[in-house]
This record gives sequence, C-alpha cells and structure tokens, in this order.
Amino acid sequence: MKTVKFMSLLACFLLLFGCGTAGGNDNNSSGSNTGPKAPNEEPADDEEQPVEDLTGYIISISKDDQTRILVTGQHPSSGGSGISATIYTLEESTTVENSEGEPLEAADLLVGMKVTVWNSGIVAESFPSQSGAIKVVVDAEQDDLEQKAVAKALEEVEAGYPWHVEEVTEQGELLYKVTLKNLLDDSEPVDIEVEVKEE
Repeated sequence: MKTVKFMSLLACFLLLFGCGTAGGNDNNSSGSNTGPKAPNEEPADDEEQPVEDLTGYIISISKDDQTRILVTGQHPSSGGSGISATIYTLEESTTVENSEGEPLEAADLLVGMKVTVWNSGIVAESFPSQSGAIKVVVDAEQDDLEQKAVAKALEEVEAGYPWHVEEVTEQGELLYKVTLKNLLDDSEPVDIEVEVKEE
C-alpha cells in the first residue's frame, strides 16, 4: 500500500516537475524568440503610422525631382521648449490638406505658411534634420497676410539658413513686424518690418 502511495506521489511529482520545466522553456523561448512572433505583430505597419513631428513655418521650398520643404518649429513632445528644423521630402503618397480636412496639392504649399508635418518617426541625424513627410497640414486659421509677411521677411535675410519665426505682429494696416532667429548661430533675433499687399 505504501508502495502504491509512493509511486502515485512520485508520478505526481514528475508530472508537476515536467509541466514546470515545459513552462519555463516556454517563458525562456518567448523572451528569446521574439523574431518568429514579430510577423504577427506587423511592425512594418507600425512604421508607416503617421507621427506628429513638427509644427512651425515653411522657411523654404525646393522643387526638382521632388518637393522638399524646410520647416522650423516645435515638436509636440517638447512642451513648448526647444526649436528644431527639418527638411521634409514630399512623396507621391504624401497627403497635403488644411486643418479643416480640405485636400491640397504640394504645389499649393507656400513659404510662410504655418504647417504641422507628420512623418514615420524616422529622421536622419543632421542639422537641419531630414525626413520623409507622410502628411502636411496647413493651418487654415492663418491669415493670408501673415503668410505673405513671413515670406517677405525671409526674402530680407540670407537665404538657405534655418530661420525660425519667433513672432509675427501686426503693426498697422498691411504692416507687419516679423522676428526671425538664425538657428545656426547664437546671434540675436532680428526684427523685420514688411508691408504686404492685399490681392
């Protein structure tokens, strides 16, 4: 009788030990074999999800085989501190619209426009940074005269630099003061007064 009990206990012990070992192997394999599980998680799709990257002004536009825009402004994660500059390449798949959801074309983008740009989260480490644009949203609330004032002020400074628009103030009818800061040096911001025309 004691032998039967002993054998039963031994069998239970071995069964529990075997299950525990198998579970341990599963846990170990789940930690080390993330590769086979990755296709089910579809990381490639995650990389294509738009990430809000920068809100600021279009400082320059270059159009050769592709449209590229230089934007200086703030990242949403910066909490209002820290200014960045990024050159975005617009692909055929890039969505361009205004903040009211109305579709636009890349050709509609103008220097001085206030925009928010989404990318894939992949940014080339340089200054200015470089990235592809998944979506560009033009601020529909920006006044056309403000856009023209910023564009005209940028014509007054040396082209090619990543200028940051610190402030735009209306000084009078059709008269604006645009405060620009060169992000490549520690020089003081410059105030430029410009007069714009209504069309």
